[in-house]
Amino acid sequence: MAMKVSRRGRLLVGVALAGTTLGAAGAAAAQEAATQVEEIVITATKQAVQLSKAPISVSAYSQEALDERGIRDVRDVALQTPGVDIPQDRTQRISIRGIESTAGAATAAVYIDDTPIQARNASINYSGSTVPYIFDLERIEVLRGPQGTLFGSSSQGGAIRFITPTPSLTSYSVYARARASIVDDGDPSYEAGVAVGGPIVADKLGFRVSFLQREEGGWIDRQSWQDPNDREANSNASHASIFRGALNFAPTDWLSIQPSVYYQNVKQDDRSALYTVCPAAIPLAPTVNPCPRGVADPDSGEFISYAPFAQPQSDRFILPAMKVVAEFEPVTVTAVSSYLYRKSNAFNDATHVNDRTSLGARWLFPIIPGQRPVTYQNPVAEQRLATHELRFNSTDPSARLRWTAGLYRSRASLKSDVPITSAHYPRAYQIQFGRPLAAAPFMVDGVHRYYGNENTIEKTTAVFGNVDFEIVPDLTLSVGGRYSKDTLKFDIIERGVSYAGGIATASGKLSEKPFTPRVALSWQQSDDILIYGSFAKGYRTGGVNKAVPDICAADLAVLGIDGGNTYDSDKTKTYEIGVKSAFLDRRVSFQASLFHTKWSDIQQQIRLPCAFSLVANTASAISKGGDLNVTVRATDALTLSAAVGYTDAYYDSTIIVGTAPLVFDGQTLGATPWTFNLAAEYAFEVAGRDAFVRGQWSSKSANDGPYPYQNPIASVYDPTRSEGLYATSQLDLRAGIDVTPEVTLELYVENALNNVSWTTNAPIYQAGPLWTGNTIKPRVIGIQATARY
Repeated sequence: MAMKVSRRGRLLVGVALAGTTLGAAGAAAAQEAATQVEEIVITATKQAVQLSKAPISVSAYSQEALDERGIRDVRDVALQTPGVDIPQDRTQRISIRGIESTAGAATAAVYIDDTPIQARNASINYSGSTVPYIFDLERIEVLRGPQGTLFGSSSQGGAIRFITPTPSLTSYSVYARARASIVDDGDPSYEAGVAVGGPIVADKLGFRVSFLQREEGGWIDRQSWQDPNDREANSNASHASIFRGALNFAPTDWLSIQPSVYYQNVKQDDRSALYTVCPAAIPLAPTVNPCPRGVADPDSGEFISYAPFAQPQSDRFILPAMKVVAEFEPVTVTAVSSYLYRKSNAFNDATHVNDRTSLGARWLFPIIPGQRPVTYQNPVAEQRLATHELRFNSTDPSARLRWTAGLYRSRASLKSDVPITSAHYPRAYQIQFGRPLAAAPFMVDGVHRYYGNENTIEKTTAVFGNVDFEIVPDLTLSVGGRYSKDTLKFDIIERGVSYAGGIATASGKLSEKPFTPRVALSWQQSDDILIYGSFAKGYRTGGVNKAVPDICAADLAVLGIDGGNTYDSDKTKTYEIGVKSAFLDRRVSFQASLFHTKWSDIQQQIRLPCAFSLVANTASAISKGGDLNVTVRATDALTLSAAVGYTDAYYDSTIIVGTAPLVFDGQTLGATPWTFNLAAEYAFEVAGRDAFVRGQWSSKSANDGPYPYQNPIASVYDPTRSEGLYATSQLDLRAGIDVTPEVTLELYVENALNNVSWTTNAPIYQAGPLWTGNTIKPRVIGIQATARY
C-alpha cells in the first residue's frame, strides 16, 4: 500500500511506502519525515550536494517553495533572502552583501543554468542587466560572497542561478499556474502558464515545454504638465511572455544530449517614477503650475506623474543552449555552449534635464509659445554573448579526494545607440542667447541634439579548478582557483550640441589577467552539523568612459581631474565563517555566517554638477556583517522561519581630488543595513482536504548615511536633502486548500497593510526644485490556482 504525504502540510514531499509487510515501519518513517525540515540539493559548487553539506553561504528555493512564498520575480527573491537587495530603478542591479555599483560591469552574476546573462553598465548603455521571470524552475540558488573561482568575472558580490528542469525520460508531468489580482487604486492583473514534459521514446528521448503570459496592471496616473487633456490612468502596466523548450536525448546509458531554448519578452507601458516635490510656478511662465493636482501622496492613494508623454520600454532575449553530459566512471564530462541575444528599447523623458543643462536652470520646465517643447531619449541596446564551457568532475561523493576542473571561453558584444531629440531646441537657444543656433554647435543631422554610438567587444578565456581533500575523516580542505585572460575593445562616437566641434570620440583596448582563488576548511562535526571558514577573491573587469562634454570643464577643473576614458578592474577579498546545523530530530534547521569583505579600487560613478558623469576607480571599502536562516517545525502542522541579514558597507579612506572629497572615510555604500523575513505557516484539514494559512513579514531598515550630499565639503553637497535610504516593510498573507490532490487554490494579500513607503525620493539634480521618487507596490489582493500532475 502507499501512503500520501501532504504537499503543503508536510515540507518533505514525495514520501512513498510500498509493500504490505512494511506497513508499520513505513508509517513510522513517514511520520518522522513529516516533522523534518525540507532538505534541498544544490549545484553551487558545480557538483550535486545537499545544501546543509555545502561550505558556502547559500539560499535555495524549489519551485514549490517559490509558489508557497509567492515569489514571481527577482525582487521577490531579494525581499526574502538575507544580504540581497535590488535598488529601485529601471535597471536590474543586484546588490549582495553591499557590493553594488551604478557603473561598470555587474557586481553580481546572473545565470540561467550554465549561461551568465548579466550585462555591464557601459558608457551609454542605460538598460543594465536582465533577469528571467520565475516559472517552471527546478530551483533558484542565491550564492553570497565572491564566486570568481567557478563563475568568473562579475560575481565578486555573489551570484543568482535560475536552474531549469531537465526533461524526464521515464515519466510525464504537468505544472500549471493561473492568477488574477487587483492592486489598490489600480488595474487588475492576470497570469496563466503551463509546463508539460515527459518521454517521447522511453529511456531515450524526453521533452519539456513551458509558456507563461503575464499582464500586470498599473497604478500610477500620468498627467502631462504641458497639456491638461493628456491624461492616462494606471499608465505603468507591464506585459511579459516567456517560453522554454528542451529535449533530453540519451542514446546510451552514459551519454545525455540536452538542447534547449529560452525566450522572454517584457514590455512596460510607462515608468513608475512619481513627482514628489514641484516648484509652485515656472520661471518662463509664472502663471503655469507644473503640478496642478499637487504632488504624489501615496498614503492618500495619489500616485502621480506629470511626465509630458508615456515612457515605454521593452526588453527581450532569446537563449539557445546545448549541454552534453558524458559519464565515464570515475569522471563526468560536461560541455555547454550557449548564445544569448538581447535587445532593449526605451523611450525616456529628458525634458527636465537636457534644456536645463544646456540653457540654464530656468529651462527646467521649458515653455515656448506655439510649441509643446519635449525632449526624449531613445536608448537601444543589443547584447550578444557566446559562451563555451568544458568541465570535468569526479563522481564519487564519498572519495577522500574530489575535484572539478574546466575551461571557459566567451565573447560578448554590446552595441548601444542613444539619440536625444529636441525639436524645439533651436528656438529655445535663440530665446536664451538672442542669436540663432547656426552660430553655436550644431544639431546632429538637423534633428537630434545628441546621438551616441558605442560598441564594445569583450573576450574571456579561463581555466579553473577546485579540489576537496579530506585531511582526516570529516575535516576537508577545499582549494580552488581561476585564471583568466580578459580583453575589452571599445569604440564610442558622440555628436551633440555640448561638444566642441559637435563631436567627441573614444576608442582603445584594455587587457587584464586576473587570478581568483578560494580556500575553505570545513568540519563535518556530525551528520547534522557543518562548521566552515573560507577566503575568496572576486573581481570585475575594467571599462571605458565616454567623453565628458565641454560644459563640464569647469567642474573637472574644480575637482582637479581629467575626463580619462578608461578605468581598471576592482577586486574583493572576503573572509567568511559559517555553521549549518539541524537538531531536535531535524525539526530545526539552522544556517548562519559572518563575513568581512575588502573592496579595493572601486569602480564608481562620479556625478558632476554639470549633470554628466564619469567612472573612476575610487577608494577602497569595507563590507561586513552576517546572515541567518532558521526553520522550525514547531509542531506537525506549524512551521516557523526567519531569514535575517546585516550589512555594514562603507568607504574606509578619504580621497581628496582638487578641493573636494571624491569619497570620504565612513561614507556609506548605500546598502540596506538590516533585512528581515519572518514567516509562519499552519497546515490543517477542511472537509478532509489539506489546507494552509501563511503569513510573512519582510522589512528593510533605513540607511541614514553619511552620503556625499550630506557632507558640506563635498562637490555634490545638497542642503535640501537629509534622508538616505528609506525603511520599508510589508505583510503578505496567503491561504489555500487542495481542491484535489493535484490542484491547490489560494487567496492572497500582498502588502496587506498597504505600507507604501518611499524607496527613493530625491531632486533630479543637485539642490533642484523638482523631486521624483518611487514607492513599493500598493496592496494587492488575488487568487491563484496551481496544478501539478
